[in-house]
Amino acid sequence: MMQFKPQGLVADLMPNIRLMKFSGHFMLNYYAENTGAVHTLRLGYCFAHLFLLLLQYGFTFGNLVVEREDVNDLATNTVTVLFFTHTITKFIYFAVRQKLFYRTLGIWNQSNSHPLFLESNNRYHQLALTKMRRLLIIVMVASIGSWISWTTITFFGDSVHTRKDPNNENETITEEVPRLLVRAWYPWDAMSGIPYYISLVYQVYYVGFSMMHSNLLDSLFCSWLIFACEQLQHLKEIMKPLMELSATLDTYVPKSADLFRAPSATSQDNLVDNDYNQRNEEANLKGLYTTHQEMGITYRQSHVQEFSSGGIGPNGLTKKQELMVRSAIKYWVERHKHVVRLVTAIGDAYGVALLLHMLTSTIMLTLLAYQATKIDGVNKYALTVIGYLLYALGQVFHFCIFGNRLIEESSSVMEAAYSCHWYDGSEEAKTFVQIVCQQCQKAMSISGAKFFTISLDLFASVLGATVTYFMVLVQLK
Repeated sequence: MMQFKPQGLVADLMPNIRLMKFSGHFMLNYYAENTGAVHTLRLGYCFAHLFLLLLQYGFTFGNLVVEREDVNDLATNTVTVLFFTHTITKFIYFAVRQKLFYRTLGIWNQSNSHPLFLESNNRYHQLALTKMRRLLIIVMVASIGSWISWTTITFFGDSVHTRKDPNNENETITEEVPRLLVRAWYPWDAMSGIPYYISLVYQVYYVGFSMMHSNLLDSLFCSWLIFACEQLQHLKEIMKPLMELSATLDTYVPKSADLFRAPSATSQDNLVDNDYNQRNEEANLKGLYTTHQEMGITYRQSHVQEFSSGGIGPNGLTKKQELMVRSAIKYWVERHKHVVRLVTAIGDAYGVALLLHMLTSTIMLTLLAYQATKIDGVNKYALTVIGYLLYALGQVFHFCIFGNRLIEESSSVMEAAYSCHWYDGSEEAKTFVQIVCQQCQKAMSISGAKFFTISLDLFASVLGATVTYFMVLVQLK
């Protein structure tokens, strides 16, 4: 049996992936053993969660239909249905489009590094890993805390429901309802006894796993954005030393095909000789590259122009040292293109889900604002409405803050290129800076199926739309 070894983004996000597997998401890859029988069991586990979630969602929607006559009940039940719509949407969405998620997770498995910038690359990778783990912890603590709070508040206050008196339409009566987490219609009597405890346990599972399903997928999306932002930070940091290196070059132009060719499996030729550190010291490059022994890799020998005086060019660099410096520019370009491909894959994988989430959240926030006008004191109803509001706003802000950071980081790449000492660099370095400025004029961003861009402006727009629709509801009464 071949041992599975995670790498790239899969290795970095393995805690998130394991939690998604546990929660029942259709994350069927990244197992050490994935034979037919084991795969069938995992598939059955996922479908069992999907069936239980859909069943309870149907019971909740049934309660919406039963209590549709009263406006307040209709608004309350609609908010509940919309809240759990997020879970159903994302659960099914991931199951249908999981290949796009696998492609995004695997897009960074073959990334190249450069010996001159190995330390910077490792540092920003570790910083991204720390932030992704911290985000996962915060999301899980918030989800579990909300789960516990929802369960606890259920057992406070009276479990009653007010409705119109069937004998007198001008009067209202109160009737006792099952003390459950979610108001739902069941084909059995859930008021007491064993049916009540079954319903209670079922709803505790439903609320907890619904939050996990939705928030874990959102956390995966935001972790991708964190990784992309840190890679852009890495590229901005190495821009200045890249220009300083290029200032040592003359006008010699090597074969571009040889600059970054992958080493062959059998070649033992090194691009950097054993006496490289000594020559590096002579060329005053020691402070920029001292990680040769850490790399443990070999380079294929390239065929370049021979210098006339013992292999030393007019700039004091050997042909191999000059090849190393010139390949740094190609490294920057290829890494930036790699980040662009990653961001594009993220948008393709999650764009439609973002659109559905924002549409649902806007309607739910509008109804919650309407429900907030009914608050008449510090009670169970007030705490429930405020809890719904904070949770819904937190989910929208969760997307927007990281989407906004991606826009800011990608926009600042052009500023970093212009701010570096490009005027002291070689002619090809000046051309390189010009191309970078042209390519980075349009910031990277994630769109919701091309309808909107994820940013803090979107968060403000959602709040503005909520206030507008709320005023319409107040006028209509």
